[in-house]
Amino acid sequence: MIDNNITTTVDLIQTSKSLSDNLNFVSQNILIYLPLIFFIFGFLGFIGNVFTYLQPQLRSNTCCIYSLCGSFIDIITLSLDSFPNYFSGKYGITLPWNTSSGLCKFSIFLWAFLPYLSISFLCMAIIDRFAITCDHTSTIRRITQLRKVPWMISLTILASGLFTLDAPLHHDLVPIYGCVSTNPTLTSIVYIIFSGLLQPITMITFVLLTYRNVRRSRGRVVDAAQRNRRNLRNQFIVTIFAQILVTTFISIQWIIMYMYFTFTLNYPRTFVQFSIVLFVFNLSNSFYYLNNAKAFYITILISRVFRKTLLGGLNNLFRRYLRQQMNVSTVNPFTQTRN
Repeated sequence: MIDNNITTTVDLIQTSKSLSDNLNFVSQNILIYLPLIFFIFGFLGFIGNVFTYLQPQLRSNTCCIYSLCGSFIDIITLSLDSFPNYFSGKYGITLPWNTSSGLCKFSIFLWAFLPYLSISFLCMAIIDRFAITCDHTSTIRRITQLRKVPWMISLTILASGLFTLDAPLHHDLVPIYGCVSTNPTLTSIVYIIFSGLLQPITMITFVLLTYRNVRRSRGRVVDAAQRNRRNLRNQFIVTIFAQILVTTFISIQWIIMYMYFTFTLNYPRTFVQFSIVLFVFNLSNSFYYLNNAKAFYITILISRVFRKTLLGGLNNLFRRYLRQQMNVSTVNPFTQTRN
């Protein structure tokens, strides 16, 4: 009986050690490359978004302007928040955020502000689509005017900064521990409320309101021109809906894991249990930055207008290149003949 107990204990220890080793292997050889992968796909998507949204057909569309702003914030987020994690984990190269209290607070502010601002521009895109589906007599339709866009962008940046201002206020450089929160409980609660709950609830609310307006407008009799404008409008609405659904899923999975990890951090756990929780936490955190790399690929899969504009722009670029090559080949023989 004693021998059986000893054998069972040894088996459990070996199984636990094997599981911990496997999780450590996956973290060091697979998860460590996720920031690099997301940055590559995010950079390619950023180029595609900028090229497409700056085409004449879309550059004056207010929804596309907010999406373009979001693309700029996405690539900045991947460059400053996510991509450095790859160099830190792979090569031990870190940014000098822990050299002073000011840099510590600034890095924490960027960590909170940039992802929040990125999702805020997505919120502005759905608010813009909601406004354009309202009645023509509604005052909210004024925000869809092109001259209002700079003001709305400024307001979005200001609001995002205010909602994430608590992050640098509650973090500081602590000897031995580094750049950490001085009030972890309050910091976690504020982050969960504003970044984890407020934005998804806001986006889903405007999705439902926009869907209600679209259903109401279907019964109205319109001419062919208005019907074409409505079809174009609905394509952008469907695209934004898809962006919001994916963004909400990614954000919710992260905030659930963040809440569990934060509020159960002091619970007694075995080494294996803590290894599993830490592994899932790091996986969820890495997966969260998919929010900053997905926009182009979702849009090109769903929006026919986006695909048509992208292909048309590439076609024009290719024709311009061929025209330049033909001009060069025509001028060179003439020059050689004169010489």
